[in-house]
Amino acid sequence: MDDWPDPLGRYLRALFARARQSTLVEVRWRTPVGMNRRFARADNLDRVAGIITGHASTTDVYVGVLPRWRQHGGRGAVVGDARTVWVDFDTPHAEAQLASFKPAPHLLVRSGGPGHIHAYWTLRRAITPGQVEWANRRLAWALGADLSSTDPARILRPPQTHNHGRDRAPVDLLSIRGERPVGLGELVGGLPDPPVELVPNRRSSPRPSSRDALLLIEPERYVSVLTQQRVGRSRKVSCPLHEDSTPSLHAYRDPSRGWFCFGCRRGGSIYDLAGAVWGIEPRGAGFAALREGLMVALGLRREQR
Repeated sequence: MDDWPDPLGRYLRALFARARQSTLVEVRWRTPVGMNRRFARADNLDRVAGIITGHASTTDVYVGVLPRWRQHGGRGAVVGDARTVWVDFDTPHAEAQLASFKPAPHLLVRSGGPGHIHAYWTLRRAITPGQVEWANRRLAWALGADLSSTDPARILRPPQTHNHGRDRAPVDLLSIRGERPVGLGELVGGLPDPPVELVPNRRSSPRPSSRDALLLIEPERYVSVLTQQRVGRSRKVSCPLHEDSTPSLHAYRDPSRGWFCFGCRRGGSIYDLAGAVWGIEPRGAGFAALREGLMVALGLRREQR
């Protein structure tokens, strides 16, 4: 595998070259009645590649991002010393979002069409599956990626396969960087956690809360009001929380994603931005004042009269 120039070989080496030899790589493929799976040792990536290519021309194939310590696909089988974190995009702005983010990912895969991208980072030190999920959630929230693809047992499409649900769109390796691994703190230490109500469980997708009308307002609208800047086609404005000559605050389309500044790495909901701009702590008595101020600033109080 050392001499393999093909994208699949490079991808597998990037994910599993530092895995313990006794661990396993999980490969799954779709069948008319469900999913089949097979496991191969992490020190035999030629066999892993052979399983993948043996099914790639006829069906969807997936690889467990993290090694397994036993032949099982659940969270409990994921190794306790993981070295990879990732995000899974399904948005036309994926590449633009990643281009602004530092440190850049070590591995990029397009998984079947524009905007369908997986980004992977290699870590300097091993972390637990729980830490992987925590880091993945922070990355997904900051970048506007899929919060439901953050679990440590996640399977994703490898290159040199096809997305058969999208007219056999090819899964391509876009880039691979041989630069040094990154520290966990360097990567996600300054990123905010997603709101608790948006963290998915295993049976549902994240949904914005319908109990608070302010959380359903489009970020473009409240970012324009709070920063006194027009949100253009790039969806970026200069961040009011730091010196920002190059606009770096991004207003997402989906209210559940809110906003994020790629300069100061702050982000969150409408309350987080208003609290930071107005100098009001969005908790306790401050929350009531913040909410009242937002209702007036956005014209909601007048509309209800």
